[in-house]
Amino acid sequence: MAKNETFEGHALAQKIRVELPKSIRAALPGEDLLLLIKGSAGQGAWARGPWAAIFDRLVTNSAQRGFYPVYLFAEDMKGVYLSLNQAMTEAKKRYRADAKTALRARAENFRAMLGSNIQPFDANAINLAPSSVSNDTAFYEAGNICSVYYPADKIPAESALVRDLVRVLDLYRILIEAGAGDEQNGQEELEIFFEGDGRARTHLRIERNRKLVARVKKLKGCRCEACDMSFSERYGELGVDFIEAHHLVPFSQLKGNAIPLDPVADFAVLCANCHRMVHRMKDIADINGLRAALQTNKA
Repeated sequence: MAKNETFEGHALAQKIRVELPKSIRAALPGEDLLLLIKGSAGQGAWARGPWAAIFDRLVTNSAQRGFYPVYLFAEDMKGVYLSLNQAMTEAKKRYRADAKTALRARAENFRAMLGSNIQPFDANAINLAPSSVSNDTAFYEAGNICSVYYPADKIPAESALVRDLVRVLDLYRILIEAGAGDEQNGQEELEIFFEGDGRARTHLRIERNRKLVARVKKLKGCRCEACDMSFSERYGELGVDFIEAHHLVPFSQLKGNAIPLDPVADFAVLCANCHRMVHRMKDIADINGLRAALQTNKA
């Protein structure tokens, strides 16, 4: 077994760090500059559970923060899960001894946001065969939102693997566009630079943070643009300055050169209910359509 061999320069570690991310990128339909793919077999020594993760840079660019799809290898290497999962380093810092409880609770909330249509994934517990409850693999078990399992001796055809990969990215984007994890996203601006492949240097600038949301609320107010509800009118002081900022263009479509987000033109302010409902519509920018649906239901 490779784990009993020297880690430095090992061919398997190179495959996990370099070749596996390249294969994942090659399987993705089209090019999405927001997606960052990384693989890890360990740092200086073999990881108990190697992984390869796909990060949407609007959520995170590291396995230590946020949530992301990830291929998780069991410690005994008898199989691998494609899991929509969470960063356990962040949870350990924030919740300390209660990190696993917090991860499980957040996973339940994420599943509620996804709804029941997550096939071919399921919400069953995953088994990464951790040799200790303190291993990273044990925390990834707690952080699992949904997953599909591939036994090492029954890896499906490439077409099925690609289908599952595309599907998990769809589920990932549903959570992103619904604002999942925003309460922990305190980053300022996201500055991304791309170069190579004979292309001119590309600069992608995206803001997704509390500072931007504050500007949206200051310029657009805190009254829901769909149902006209005001949290301060309904809840008094508790609801002052509370509203959700809804981005009118799906983040998955933000590709290409410089993309500054305009707090007036690119956002709507919505109450929590209307925010969830607009994400069920075919066109998530159709605030007029959402308003019309409300009026029709009132009639």
